[in-house]
Amino acid sequence: MIAYADTSWWVGYKNASDSQHARAIGLFDRHPGGTVLLTPWQRVEVFNAFRQLERIGSLPNQPAAGFTRALENEVRLGYWPHVEFSWTDALRTANELSAVHSRDLLIRGMDLFHVAIALDIGAETFLTFDTDQAALAKTAGLAVWDGK
Repeated sequence: MIAYADTSWWVGYKNASDSQHARAIGLFDRHPGGTVLLTPWQRVEVFNAFRQLERIGSLPNQPAAGFTRALENEVRLGYWPHVEFSWTDALRTANELSAVHSRDLLIRGMDLFHVAIALDIGAETFLTFDTDQAALAKTAGLAVWDGK
């Protein structure tokens, strides 16, 4: 399984106090050989999410810098393969997804972008706890794993 994870999965996976933590870490029990790719866009979104959680006092054990440092070290160690993508192609794919699905599904712009990137980098599975984003990923042809 080659997977793309949205921000909800990353925050759940890395933050033991998150309500989705147990479901997120269960991925590797069910898919021990699974690979979760990490793109530059995810780094922006995930690091910002940790900083925002720190801002509102929702990171009880450590500041956001600890989470980002740990994730960067894990990338260097090869746990999360870093993958580049074409921003232009991803934006085009996001627009195409919007044209096909936005009249039938509730879709935020960044959700379009995440699914488009997943498609463009060749992910097979989309990891998310966001039901609206999961619906888009499924209709776009990706398998969806939500920890259930």
